[in-house]
Amino acid sequence: MKCVRCNGLMVVDDCLDIKGAMGELWIKAYRCIMCGNLMDPVINHHRTDGPVQAQVIPFRKRLRRAPRTPVARLTA
Repeated sequence: MKCVRCNGLMVVDDCLDIKGAMGELWIKAYRCIMCGNLMDPVINHHRTDGPVQAQVIPFRKRLRRAPRTPVARLTA
C-alpha cells in the first residue's frame, strides 16, 4: 500500500486507541515509514463523512445594568 501524502511504503502498526472510539482498545493502522502518516479506521470514517458544519450559537445582547455605587474611594 502507498501513502497518500508522499507515496511511501505503508506498514501495519498496532495502535492503542485511548478513547475507544471504535469500541476496541488496540486497533490495526497503517503507518508510512517515510513521513509517519497514520491511517486507521477512525481517520477513514471521518474522512469519508465529509466536512461537518460547525454549530453557530446565536449572539445574545448584554443587559444594561444600573451603575454601581463605589465601596471605597481611592485617593492618590
